Amino acid sequence: MPHFDLPTIIAYTGVMACIIGLILHSLGKNYPAYIKGLTCWTIAPLVAILATFARLSLRSVFPDSIAIGAQNVCLIMTAGLFLMGASQFFERPLSSRFLPLLMAVSVFAMWLFSGYAGADIDRRLFARTLLILLYAYLAWVVYRQPPTFARRLTASIVTSLVGLILVRTIVGYLSPSGDGVDSLEIVQEVYAIGFSSTDVLIPICAILMISEKLRLVLENLAMRDSLTGVLTRRALFEFGESEMAGCRRRSACLSVLMLDLDHFKVINDTYGHHVGDTVIRDFAERTQSMLRRPFLLARYGGEEFVAVLPETDAADAVLIAERIRASIGANPELPGYHVSIGVATKLAAGNESLTSLIQKADQALYQAKQSGRNRVELIR
Repeated sequence: MPHFDLPTIIAYTGVMACIIGLILHSLGKNYPAYIKGLTCWTIAPLVAILATFARLSLRSVFPDSIAIGAQNVCLIMTAGLFLMGASQFFERPLSSRFLPLLMAVSVFAMWLFSGYAGADIDRRLFARTLLILLYAYLAWVVYRQPPTFARRLTASIVTSLVGLILVRTIVGYLSPSGDGVDSLEIVQEVYAIGFSSTDVLIPICAILMISEKLRLVLENLAMRDSLTGVLTRRALFEFGESEMAGCRRRSACLSVLMLDLDHFKVINDTYGHHVGDTVIRDFAERTQSMLRRPFLLARYGGEEFVAVLPETDAADAVLIAERIRASIGANPELPGYHVSIGVATKLAAGNESLTSLIQKADQALYQAKQSGRNRVELIR
């Protein structure tokens, strides 16, 4: 089996790391509003490659200690970039001074450890201890996120890397001659392969996490109204039917409110559509604030909204509707801004569908409109 040292392995993985970096860069350009941290993830593999060239090129001109010091700085900055990228991606951003400070500390330490007897072991201990701290914090940041496949995989890879560096550091400290591993070729190769492959595996995990995030974004766009942030009509039926089925199993009541802003066309014509959008957003926020979980609120179309109230009988549903109506009518900036509400309820022993309840609530809403608007009507 051929001997692979750390610079050789990094050189072999460099091309793949560059390709992955380009993929991340492309994703970042296509989805700049949703993805953060991709710039750091793109640069990190490239800095890892610099570690190889730093050692191979500098050792022919400068003492080996300088070449190894430059390599260590590059490897430390690679870990720092991975950590910075993950922190931005998960919206736990580090200070903008983190990377410059890390660079300054690393360069100063490598310079400090280059001019006295025993400096080699101290330099290794410093570099590897710092790498352990950086990658351990990266693993902690990932572990704290909701558990998905990509995040579990990322955390496992980084945790394994921390263990690998820790073992190498302990062995190197106990056997400083030759770093304690030159006589154990397989240990050197496992360490080199495990350490350098991280430069490829972490960006791959980043791509998987980006894919997961984009899927969640698209699902949220399909389920949430872009103007108000409440559920869409499609999401209403998906979640509402689930609540309806639960109420049937528990022999519980379920009520539906159909809400419609009165004279909304007049608001649009008088103040403009931008004010109309503001009114709709304000209405959705006020109404949502008065609905506790698991109540659902959805924009049914235009200025019409539907609320599904599980385990709520007719009397309670009317009280909730009256509170909503009073809150909307209390807006002093738009004195003509009112809401009419229709209420329909499935009895505990009833077997109505969500669609039929919405139709009944719509009939009650029509009665409220016919009776003068700005009122609540219950259909029996």
